Amino acid sequence: MTIRSILIVRLSAIGDVIHCTPVARTLRRAYPECRITWLVGAVAADLLTYNPHIDEVLVWSRERFEKHLRKLELREAARMWRELKNMLSERYFDVVLDIHGLFLTGMITKQVRAGRKIGMRGAKELNSLFMTETAPPLGRHVTDKYLGVLRAIGITEVDRRMQLTLGPKHGEFAAAYLRQAGVLPEERLVVVIPGTTWPSKNWPVEFFIRTIQRLAPKHRIILGGGKAEVPLGSEIEKACPSVVNAIGQTGLLDLAGLIQKAAVVITGDTGPLHMAAAMDIPTVAIFGPTDPAFFAPLGEKHIALTSRLTCSFCHKTRCPDGNNMCMYGVAPDEVLQAVSKVEVPCQP
Repeated sequence: MTIRSILIVRLSAIGDVIHCTPVARTLRRAYPECRITWLVGAVAADLLTYNPHIDEVLVWSRERFEKHLRKLELREAARMWRELKNMLSERYFDVVLDIHGLFLTGMITKQVRAGRKIGMRGAKELNSLFMTETAPPLGRHVTDKYLGVLRAIGITEVDRRMQLTLGPKHGEFAAAYLRQAGVLPEERLVVVIPGTTWPSKNWPVEFFIRTIQRLAPKHRIILGGGKAEVPLGSEIEKACPSVVNAIGQTGLLDLAGLIQKAAVVITGDTGPLHMAAAMDIPTVAIFGPTDPAFFAPLGEKHIALTSRLTCSFCHKTRCPDGNNMCMYGVAPDEVLQAVSKVEVPCQP
């Protein structure tokens, strides 16, 4: 079968979309003339804007669609579904790769006119019922799980490198922001992302404060994150007045521009961790409810710390015991030691 067009379906989240970029990279190498299209949710769409391996990005807000469903706003949800069907009905693909693996993405894949519809073996929510075939993972890591679908189209050599490409304006934003904040080009910049989307994945704020206070004499610290983390940033800034607090002040790619200037990024298991790794920036990450063997960035530039309690890797958004002990089990001294191992001088 000649493959001229492929649709990747991976709607969210930020980290998972980044973890899926090796699929596009590997496809481009195997089929350089193939047209690669990616259907993605609105929140993560910017991550694909400048990706050189993707020819077209289709954006459909899964987040807004599911919000309408939760609020029983069925007319709005139906309208969004019709818009999606109309967008997909105008296209034909030789292959669809469902690398999300949900009932919703199975239903989406069903709407697509395609010769083959390939999913991940063992996917959730009866997703496989919508596929013409499924493929097993290449290994335990989430990237290998996603790359496994390529076996079905004869690709055996894969490239596991994640990719996040920025436009010139994002580097310019970062340079201007740091200049205005008084950060000198020769200073070692540490980007700290103190919040995550799960309460169970949050390292204690007092541990972030102690770590920043120890780093501050020889580093400049910048806080990053979205608007939901503004109170957290204010608490840290109050205890550490020398930090540059950019929480809630940047878009996704502008935050990536700041990360690209860093000597190291410190955070939990959250989207900006994987953004940093995709730009080859060293990271120190604290894991608790999620397993670093499955989710942590690969390579010597990245250190994942975990306390490995009997209850670790529960994958619950809130700690079942109510104490987040798996996150408290990683001490600031461990993070500081890891930073000293991976950090590099930041680039002006």
